[in-house]
Amino acid sequence: MTIPRPPHKTALVLIDIENAIGARAQPSVALARLTVLLEHAPAEALVVAACPPSRIRPDVARALTDHGVKMLSAGTGPNAADKVLLNRARQAAAEGVRHFTVVSADAAFASLASLGELHVLAWDKQPVGKQLAKAAAVSRIPCIRRAPAPVQPLTAQTSQIPAPDASAPTPLGKPSAKTVPTPHAPQPWSTVRWGGAAVTVMFCGGLAFGAGSALGSRLVHLAVDAVARPGA
Repeated sequence: MTIPRPPHKTALVLIDIENAIGARAQPSVALARLTVLLEHAPAEALVVAACPPSRIRPDVARALTDHGVKMLSAGTGPNAADKVLLNRARQAAAEGVRHFTVVSADAAFASLASLGELHVLAWDKQPVGKQLAKAAAVSRIPCIRRAPAPVQPLTAQTSQIPAPDASAPTPLGKPSAKTVPTPHAPQPWSTVRWGGAAVTVMFCGGLAFGAGSALGSRLVHLAVDAVARPGA
């Protein structure tokens, strides 16, 4: 339940640090609890808090101050923070404040009901003093046990496939391109033909000696002509 928003400068929020945020709470936890509590408090109210110095971390006190909370110095005696906050509430009532929001479960704050409208913010299942519960409208808030984990932004995971290295050697058995075997260069026709002609002429020359000069000469000429013809 959200407390109705009163007119500007007529509301006061009183925070008992030990009772509402916790003694020596870590900064992250303290700020998480403060944020939730103030979401249920009047938006334009003056926010004050009190705690014995030994019961609050210095960095938490600075963090609360940075978030607009006025820290009040409290002593070390019994109910020291309650007394400081009650005195501040009476001072505010004298200045015209009529709306009080107490962030504490201590029964001593029931006396503020005579000064104006009184509301109490308490954690869920937190015991509230009987007199205070009768004198004020109590709003319960789910307790913050620890600081919420930060939300990680979602980013697209793109697989990076490296480009093939042109200088890398080609794996064995996988040629990079189809190779065409180079045909053997043909030997010159003159080499083949004239080699055969020499053999034929020598053979026919031998026959010439045995068959007579006329017939041998004829055989030689026929052999030379046959070899000299390209289509032979």
